[in-house]
Amino acid sequence: MVRLARNTVMALGLSAALSWVVAPATAALAPIQLDGDFSDWATVALLGSDNPNDGGTVDFADVWVANDQDYLYIRFETGGEVQPDEQQDIRLYVDTDMNAGTGTSFGGIGAELVWELGGRNGTFYSPGATNIDHPDIGLLVGPTVSNTEFELALRRDALPNGSDPLFTGNQIRFVLRDANSGDTMPNSGGLNYTFAAGSNVAPTLSLTKDAPADIRIAVWNVQNDGLFDGGSSEAAQGRMLDVMDPDVLILCETWNHDANDAVAIIEQHLPSGAGESWDGVKLDQGNVIVSRFPILESWEVNPGYRITAALVELGPGYETDLLVIANHWRCCTADDHRQEEADSVIEFLADARTAGGAITLAANTPVVLGGDFNLVGWRQQLDTVVTGDIINEGIYGPDSAPDWDGTDLAVPPTRHPDGRASFTWRNDFSSFYPGVLDWILYTDSAMTLKNHYILETRTMLPATLAANGLLQDDSWVASDHAPRVADFSLANPLSPVPDSTPLRHGSRLMPNVPNPFNPTTQLRFEMAAAGEVELAVYDARGHLVRAFPVGHLAAGNHSVTWDGADQSGRPAASGVYHVQLLTKLGGEVVRDVRPVVLVE
Repeated sequence: MVRLARNTVMALGLSAALSWVVAPATAALAPIQLDGDFSDWATVALLGSDNPNDGGTVDFADVWVANDQDYLYIRFETGGEVQPDEQQDIRLYVDTDMNAGTGTSFGGIGAELVWELGGRNGTFYSPGATNIDHPDIGLLVGPTVSNTEFELALRRDALPNGSDPLFTGNQIRFVLRDANSGDTMPNSGGLNYTFAAGSNVAPTLSLTKDAPADIRIAVWNVQNDGLFDGGSSEAAQGRMLDVMDPDVLILCETWNHDANDAVAIIEQHLPSGAGESWDGVKLDQGNVIVSRFPILESWEVNPGYRITAALVELGPGYETDLLVIANHWRCCTADDHRQEEADSVIEFLADARTAGGAITLAANTPVVLGGDFNLVGWRQQLDTVVTGDIINEGIYGPDSAPDWDGTDLAVPPTRHPDGRASFTWRNDFSSFYPGVLDWILYTDSAMTLKNHYILETRTMLPATLAANGLLQDDSWVASDHAPRVADFSLANPLSPVPDSTPLRHGSRLMPNVPNPFNPTTQLRFEMAAAGEVELAVYDARGHLVRAFPVGHLAAGNHSVTWDGADQSGRPAASGVYHVQLLTKLGGEVVRDVRPVVLVE
């Protein structure tokens, strides 16, 4: 059968005679990332299309299918907006042996698997009926919030009853049904799919920074003060923190401990280096922001809710401060509360971009929102915080695009280090599906996303675990949420300056003598004209180690002796450091950076 596009069918007036159109059985080996974003389906051909207006709230439309070596993926449209895990009765029937005489009969197929999405349960027939839960078939569903289309994945190696395989061959057929309206896709028979041969393995992500000067933000719900549990949890958390090694860490569910307690436990796991000290703030019930950089100011965004904002001073190694907003929104069916939280965050950002009010940021200050947003119900709360579409305008003011350039906040398409799953919460003892509850959103007009990942160890390969000093169950032992990690490049003066940079009328560094050095070296630079000069040494993270009082200098060659000590007079550790020279002439600042090596 030749497939016609839905709009072509309608234009020909054939909707009454041809209620659904099915393409021939096909195979698509595609790298689908299970996150509720459908752009990675662009190369997958449509498998079937149901006639519109033959259902209710759920009115099936287009369906796509793909696979890789690990999963079968199904994408389908529901017409109306529904939640993926409740308040609907969508059912999936899968004939995994292509035999209408086995399994349970429905729509002309014999289904070995029947799964009720809204009921969060299923039955496996092989040959008797076995009640199963989502971990038994490796079921993943995206997005976690309500939508008008969904993607789901089933493990190809699943043994639903513990012994018999879910998939027995290279072909399947399936039916989608809305038990409320009776709409099915297709209207009779099943949609056939042949698995594509081969594999498309997700490349392993690097868990370290691309550049030392990048700012690493991590968010982690530590499950009911879990950082202070001790025992096996503490060991797992230590290994996880060693890998994350954040510059700014948002901790959720720190209920019964204050900021000093959180700073102390992070210092225990990640001891400060020379010239460093952790800072922290806790204003609401459970969020703590812990930072390697000083926290200048902080605000409780909406008193009574769990939202705290902090302005982080990145220091002279950067050209800007950083606004971090920690979020732990209400859970579960509390959509009204989450909408209040989303609206108030947008109101706060609108205030921050405007002179006066509770907060006034310098223009183009980078902003990061992170934490456990608990986005498990209706998607409006996600739409609000991303786009600035305030619902309660009478309380929180008019809509306000949250980025400085009048656009949406950016949402990183973050995944696990060794797989294409994107869930941050997974509890195999709960009926609720693994979901994306923890988020990092940011102003991409003011910062650039670099490495990012979700540190879920249960999906990592043994080689990746070993290379990073992790154990398979660390993320589950440490908390029921996996941390989300993102590195950002800001307007950073420590980025390299080519050696060919002309002197112009400013200044430039010359090679220090000696280099490598111990214990002292001459930091040499040349001035083309008189001007104000700043000279400083930074470590590999971009943190200030030593600043030299230089001031106004005449044209010519100059040098400053560095004795290898930090600001407090303590000897700096051996390693690579960066010398930064800034010359201020009129309205222009000329910059140069050179590496220096301190050896033992």
